[in-house]
Amino acid sequence: MKFSVKTLFVAAAVAFTATACEQTKTTETTTTTPEGTTATVTTDSTATMSAEEAGAKMDAAGDKMEGKMEEAGAKMDAKMEAAGDKMDAAGAKMDAKMDAAGDKMKAMGNAAAKSAEQTKDNMKEAAKK
Repeated sequence: MKFSVKTLFVAAAVAFTATACEQTKTTETTTTTPEGTTATVTTDSTATMSAEEAGAKMDAAGDKMEGKMEEAGAKMDAKMEAAGDKMDAAGAKMDAKMDAAGDKMKAMGNAAAKSAEQTKDNMKEAAKK
């Protein structure tokens, strides 16, 4: 099975949000008696998150992940474009070198043909003598 990276990140965000639906709320109350004694009472209440709050968090996490994935995709596209440009430049350089080598080979072939023709003429001259 193949899944896109975006789908996997959204699934992970949903899983994390679903497990984090419980919030701890703490309230502190400080009272002072007429004698000057201070008392602080801390109340801890745990409230479960509503489905709407969980859905909103999941949507926000999905939107954030989508933005990050698009940004990463744009960076990758830019790097691939740069790599393509480098490959094109290397190909052009290789073509130029191959053309130069081909020209050199043609020149050597022409020189060899010219030398062979001259040798043939010299042998004809020597045979006449």
